[in-house]
Amino acid sequence: MTPTIKALWIVYDPACGLCCMVRDWILAQPSLVTVNLIAAGSPETQERFPQLPPGELAVVSDTGDVWLGDRAWIICLWALRDYRKWSVRLSSPMLLPLARQAFSAVSRNRTAFSQMLQYRTDEQVHWDLRQIMVPRCETPQA
Repeated sequence: MTPTIKALWIVYDPACGLCCMVRDWILAQPSLVTVNLIAAGSPETQERFPQLPPGELAVVSDTGDVWLGDRAWIICLWALRDYRKWSVRLSSPMLLPLARQAFSAVSRNRTAFSQMLQYRTDEQVHWDLRQIMVPRCETPQA
C-alpha cells in the first residue's frame, strides 16, 4: 500500500525573485495537502533536509519523497486545489522540461494559461511555453 501524502515542504531560494513571487502565490491558493514553504539555507532547512542540493527548487513530502527542478514545480501545482489537473498534463514528457515556464505563466495569469491549455495539443502548448522567459535563480557561490 502506498502512503498518502498529507504534507509538503517546498524549499525555495529566498534570493530569487521568481521563487519569492511563487512562494507568495502558492500561499494565496487553496491547497489539497498541507503546504509548508521554507527558505533554502535556513536553519530549519539545514536541520530538516541536509541532503538537499543548494540552488534548486526542492519539494519533500511527509512520506519521504523528494522532487527537484522541473518535477518540483509540477508537484507544487499538484498540491493546489485548482491546479492538480494541470499538473498531470504538464508532467507529460513533452511539457515537463518547461515546467518552470508553465508555473511562471500560471502564477501570473491563470486565465491566459487556461486558454493556452484548452483545446491545444501538447506540441502547441510546448511552443507557447518555450516563448516565456523566466529569470534565473542567482544563488551566490560560497
